[in-house]
Amino acid sequence: MNTDPYKDLAKRYDLKITRDRDREIFFDRILKKYHVKDVLDCACGTGDDLVMFHSLGYNITGSDLSKAMLSVAEHKINKIKPRIEFYHTDYRYLKRQFDKNFDAVVCLTNAINEPLKNIDTIKALKSMKAVLKPGGILICDQGQTDASMKNPPKYASIINDQNLSRLFVMNYFKNQMEVNIFDFIHTKKTIDFKHNSVLIKIRLKDDWKRILRTAGFTKVEYYGDWKMTPYNKKNSKRLIIVAQIGG
Repeated sequence: MNTDPYKDLAKRYDLKITRDRDREIFFDRILKKYHVKDVLDCACGTGDDLVMFHSLGYNITGSDLSKAMLSVAEHKINKIKPRIEFYHTDYRYLKRQFDKNFDAVVCLTNAINEPLKNIDTIKALKSMKAVLKPGGILICDQGQTDASMKNPPKYASIINDQNLSRLFVMNYFKNQMEVNIFDFIHTKKTIDFKHNSVLIKIRLKDDWKRILRTAGFTKVEYYGDWKMTPYNKKNSKRLIIVAQIGG
């Protein structure tokens, strides 16, 4: 994890971001349910979710392993008051960076699956647990589900507008997925093509039950979409984890 796979992608990353009202409502409901005030996004990327949490009224802190992503995030939201603090930090070692604890830690959009070895994922989860207050919650989510992995998608059209066409091409190797990001840039001034790839581990509900238990999370809820539908192995299109530590 010494190189930055997002160095070239960071400045283009947000071009795929669209507002999802159901997602915003989900987070607001969950965070209110657990009386959250302070949120750490420990894989904040370019900071789009930090903007969302700030708009919902939460105190926010961002950290990420990618300096390129953090640079974009800081540039994007440096006008927000009070200013958001950013930290260049590996989420496996959060306690080295933070001497305070949070009501909630979020690790979103498959970021928790970038460590390919379970031992590193467990280390990351224990690290996140270590910076949570008693009764605090961890939220993670991913697009891979028990239902979707029965016939895993190979292609996904992410965006197609007058400036950019983005295509995801997925390759599968046993329990890993390589996501190839193809960007075709076609503005009035520029015609260009970019390719980046990210390798992630495929972990489904039973995997997560074992991993979370090993990491010390015993109270876990699983949702299948942003409408808070309980996760169902037969048809859920998303896997959302909300894990609480003891109060």
